[in-house]
Amino acid sequence: MGKIKNLIRGELLSRFAGVRPDPYVWVFSSTDNRHYNYNSRYLFEYVRDHVPEVTPLFVINDAGLREKLSSVYGEKYFIETETSAGMKKALGAGVWFTSAGLPVYSTGLLRRRMIVNLWHGVPLKKIALLDPNLGKLSRFYFKKIFSENYTCILTTSRSLIPLMAESFAVPENKIRVWGQPRNDGMFQAKDRRKLLREIYGELPEYRRTVLYAPTFRDYGEVRLFPFEDFDMERLEKFLEKEKMIIFVRTHIAEKAAAGPYLGERIRFLGEEQAEDVTGMLDIFDCLVTDYSSIYIDYLLTDHPMIFLPYDRQEYMAGRGMNFEYDEVTPGPKPRTMEEFLTCLVSDSDFWKAERARVNRLFNEIRKPCSADICGRILKKLPKSRTDFRK
Repeated sequence: MGKIKNLIRGELLSRFAGVRPDPYVWVFSSTDNRHYNYNSRYLFEYVRDHVPEVTPLFVINDAGLREKLSSVYGEKYFIETETSAGMKKALGAGVWFTSAGLPVYSTGLLRRRMIVNLWHGVPLKKIALLDPNLGKLSRFYFKKIFSENYTCILTTSRSLIPLMAESFAVPENKIRVWGQPRNDGMFQAKDRRKLLREIYGELPEYRRTVLYAPTFRDYGEVRLFPFEDFDMERLEKFLEKEKMIIFVRTHIAEKAAAGPYLGERIRFLGEEQAEDVTGMLDIFDCLVTDYSSIYIDYLLTDHPMIFLPYDRQEYMAGRGMNFEYDEVTPGPKPRTMEEFLTCLVSDSDFWKAERARVNRLFNEIRKPCSADICGRILKKLPKSRTDFRK
């Protein structure tokens, strides 16, 4: 169902279906109501496993993915909102958590339920209403359907409150520094070799792993290893010598760009291998990126990072950024392949002080936060379902 049809049906059902929201039913949704990712996924899993008094439901409108998830976790947890019956289930929840969009589109949703926007990262780039490419009609729609429906919007640092408030056109007291559930996994021990073996099977011997995660460009395909002196054979020999593997994670629409570079020690780590990579960022010894805010999550690991802003001027001319790029990117920016290879084997203390400074700016929450978020919400609800039903 398209968003317009969802909106029309949502308006009718929310007003005339007579659904009474249950505060102990919590609905989660993420990108386009079709993906199981971002903060919504991780908080949903926490609630499912640790908050027995709550019934958690996740909206998945991709039938294939819904069936797959149901076979793993149980079909009782996954619903759709493409039919009136499915939309009624979502409207029957007294608490909604979203990372992008809403389970059901309508105005006035906030009157009968809590709606928490977990969001999906630090706004390094201009987002929401600050996006210069957003037209007047889209701005009006965004304010009526999203901004006016949020109980609160989460972020990771007090320094970001004014920016988030301006981005969503809400009062600053609606911005809460509660953290990102998707980062909880970085504070839990993992068996890196087991995790990678589950994804790839056997890998060549390695000592170090590198995640190469460039951002998506809407003006052209990403250019990987953007060096005039790039030499594929030399890179392969270097990776073999250093016993290193590079995992390339491009946007799904740019998977083809990685093809020419893939081999024994350069592997693709797309959504098919891991739909959401945030919870496993700590298994990588180094991050390579350009403008992706993934590096802000990665700061929590205190591992080194490398930036390749080869098309900075063109990128900034489009979406734009909320911060001065060089001030908030704590890592080297090599211009040649020689410099790049040197950076890959640099001491982990390289740029450490700058990483700590930027981490303090963006990441005030440096511990698991899901339990705290759930506790805050539960305090605002009736003491039990029994009290609600009276």
